[in-house]
Amino acid sequence: MAQQIKHAFMVTSAINSKFGVFKPAERLRQTLDTIRSIKSKIPTAKIYVVECCGEPITADQEDLIRANCDIFIDCSRNEEVQDLYDNDNWDVVKNGTEIMIFGRVLAILQKEGAFDGIDRIHKMSGRYVLNDMFDADTYEQSELEDKIIIGPKHQSQFPIEVTTVPLQYMARLWSWPRSRVDEVVGVYSDSFLFFAERLSQGGYVDIEHVLYKFLNPDVVHEIQNMGVEGQIAPNGQAIKN
Repeated sequence: MAQQIKHAFMVTSAINSKFGVFKPAERLRQTLDTIRSIKSKIPTAKIYVVECCGEPITADQEDLIRANCDIFIDCSRNEEVQDLYDNDNWDVVKNGTEIMIFGRVLAILQKEGAFDGIDRIHKMSGRYVLNDMFDADTYEQSELEDKIIIGPKHQSQFPIEVTTVPLQYMARLWSWPRSRVDEVVGVYSDSFLFFAERLSQGGYVDIEHVLYKFLNPDVVHEIQNMGVEGQIAPNGQAIKN
């Protein structure tokens, strides 16, 4: 099918993270693989990399990423990001940073016109790659053009009293039409307030659970295979969604 939909991918990155089994050089290589995989599947896609790690990216690392993407957004020197990075809980740092930063960056890019001419925006986790199950034709279907597209919901691994949310969506790859940018920004704003609330009450919640809680189910379309794979940072285990 000839591609009519114009895509943008927002790739979240944490090159110099102190957490997990991968060193910065490996994370950088994996993130460049992410970019290459996007280009191989949708050559015309715009690629915006959002660096979210509280350990600032180096000039050489930044230059290499900039040379391979359309826009690079450096949040690694943001004071709030660095304050959160001081926490020793990997889950709190990773999820808190993404929930806090992503919606803000999305709003800025929208205001600056970065999505002019774009029909669909994908959030993709850096270090993962699009695989043979990724089907660009899915996004060409007219009945899905106004939908938020994400993988199937799953049961929570946490006791309900921890998150108060029984289900979750995997967040390595999902997307929305440009017409819903403000709605998605609102999801992240609500999610960060809820994240802070859960922590203040001795609980916890991550990006997967807040997406299930705050995405409007009336406009969500679930597909079984998103077509993304990679190795999770805590132990390097291979995973596919």
